[in-house]
Amino acid sequence: MTRWLLSLTTLVLAASCQQDGQVDGEVAASLKVAGGTQEVWCAGQGPGIVLINGIGDQASSSQWLGVQGALAQDARVCRYDRPGTGGSPPPTRDGRGPDALTLELDAVVDHTTDGEVVLVAHSFGGYLARLYAELHPDRVSGIVFVDALDPSVGVLRGTGADDFGAVAMADEQLDLPALETAAAAVTELPADIEISVLVRERDVMEGQRQIAALSPRSNLDVVEDTSHQIPTDAAQAVADAVRRLLD
Repeated sequence: MTRWLLSLTTLVLAASCQQDGQVDGEVAASLKVAGGTQEVWCAGQGPGIVLINGIGDQASSSQWLGVQGALAQDARVCRYDRPGTGGSPPPTRDGRGPDALTLELDAVVDHTTDGEVVLVAHSFGGYLARLYAELHPDRVSGIVFVDALDPSVGVLRGTGADDFGAVAMADEQLDLPALETAAAAVTELPADIEISVLVRERDVMEGQRQIAALSPRSNLDVVEDTSHQIPTDAAQAVADAVRRLLD
């Protein structure tokens, strides 16, 4: 078993750490998308920030509550549950691949602001951020990858699953092979998209350097004394990384 797998445990756990409650002033909305309905929660005013969580049987955007609360005083921060996760009902169709998930993210970006956003992506959510940024570079000013998955590691190696059908994904009904192939095809992003990569420890760098190489404007920082659950273990470190991009 690799060091990556021992430290990550599984991508199922990457999205399983939930917190009850909500951020002060948070407003909920239901967005209709091709795959069904997704719940979105936004708080604050100012520059747009969209938070993207990973996959797993307990996947939920509630993992971002600490980050959202820390940033809501300076920005409009939105988190969302993709169809089939958290508070969103199961999707109306199966085999949801890159087209479906980028359209769902686009609906959240439009709900957040008319302009550019900073995407903040944890674990498997890193696939969605890179896909969206390549397709809609005019809507993305920066990306914070939080211990995100890179195709050089891959979903199977990251989760320890024997095959894609064994990967826990709540009720999302994802086409994981198509999503991984599409993510691997994104080898660079426009130079004006600034990237910050946060990783939990120095010994788990495989894939993180590949993510940083997506843009010439990137930096890679180790968040000390955390697990893979950086959004909940070190919410302030994530918020600080976002503020640096906003500045």
